[in-house]
Amino acid sequence: MAIGQKLEEARNRKGISLREASESTKIRGDYLSAFEAGQFDIDLPEVYLRGFVRLYSRFLGLDQEAVLADLNLEMGNTTSRSTKKSLGSLSPPDNSETNDYSNPTPSVGKSSVDAPSYPNLLKPLLIVGASIVVLSIVIFIAVNSINDTEEPELKESSPSSRSVTETNISSTSSNTSQATEEHLLRFAVIAPIKHLIVKNGGGPFPETNQSTREYKDLPAGWEGTLTFKDSFKCYCSSLENLRFFVDDGAEKKIEGEGSGNFTWKPE
Repeated sequence: MAIGQKLEEARNRKGISLREASESTKIRGDYLSAFEAGQFDIDLPEVYLRGFVRLYSRFLGLDQEAVLADLNLEMGNTTSRSTKKSLGSLSPPDNSETNDYSNPTPSVGKSSVDAPSYPNLLKPLLIVGASIVVLSIVIFIAVNSINDTEEPELKESSPSSRSVTETNISSTSSNTSQATEEHLLRFAVIAPIKHLIVKNGGGPFPETNQSTREYKDLPAGWEGTLTFKDSFKCYCSSLENLRFFVDDGAEKKIEGEGSGNFTWKPE
């Protein structure tokens, strides 16, 4: 069964209209109508498209992972239908040009003994360059090993000094009211992260009934979704590689690089 048909039947089973669903999820009604019609090539960034489909599926009581898997197949089929342009062919060089240089005229007044010996200069340069590369690799491994041995800590006694900046990627994105107690939190990894710890400030996460979630060796492109209350605290081994969204609103990033803690709560 197509994704749109699943969404529409689930909404009809709940006995609500598109307008009521839009008001409850804070997702625009034209987006919901497009989802149920199976039209996912709308003018919306892919990261928001996935977030909206996940949120709508959760609201309708559907299996979010199964719906996203069907969405991946749908978007993959759309991409495979695009055609590639030919790069053309490389033509061999004109023989006339090679003939002009096949018999070079020897230079007059220059002795072959005066020519510099380039091979003798090249060998020391290669040795120096190889030494620099090896030294850089050793320093890089040593720094990473030190960072890996550091024990991550979520400090509870004092607020984090890290600041969070927001970037409005699309003016069409919707935020849920900050006055609500429960919020949808979604992480996006733009480059590999070795360690990520998230703690719910309002008690256990509903999805796991645990107050702390821990992730390791996250690849670029990884996305994770949680539901938290009031606020959350986070430790990340590479702050510059992490982005997060609250209630599918504006993109947020943490000021700073390397490992560190930060706390977020609605203003």
